[in-house]
Amino acid sequence: MMRIVFSSVLVLMCASFGFAQKLKKEDVVGFWKLKESGFYEGKKKEKKDFDNCLLMRNYTIREDGFAIYNRIEGSVGNCIPTEPSLSFWKIVDNRIQFYINKDTIIDEVEVTLNSDKTITFTSYIPQPIKDKDPNLEKMLNTIYYDVLEAY
Repeated sequence: MMRIVFSSVLVLMCASFGFAQKLKKEDVVGFWKLKESGFYEGKKKEKKDFDNCLLMRNYTIREDGFAIYNRIEGSVGNCIPTEPSLSFWKIVDNRIQFYINKDTIIDEVEVTLNSDKTITFTSYIPQPIKDKDPNLEKMLNTIYYDVLEAY
């Protein structure tokens, strides 16, 4: 009986390691256009209602370690590009860190490689943030996501 339990545990451990996603540079280098964006309210996914103007937002993740984020504001007929954000990037486990120097991380996202060849960036919050204002605490701990498609 003990042998069966041990074998089952071993099989489950091996299976979980086999399905664990190992993020590689080749998986994320490229030009990525926003396809969908939103946040999680508890376990429920809430999709933002973006028009085609806001869906023009994009990332260029370059082989040489630079990343450019282009944010577009406004609405259809009045799309306004903002100043592009230039940073460095690196892979840490299943995350990408966007940074401007070794001590200043400007964004860190968990990356999921999707079966439809899109990638999902999800907020990385290593420790829940505590605050005396419950509304601020909720906002600071909200998990946001962006689904990006290769362009």
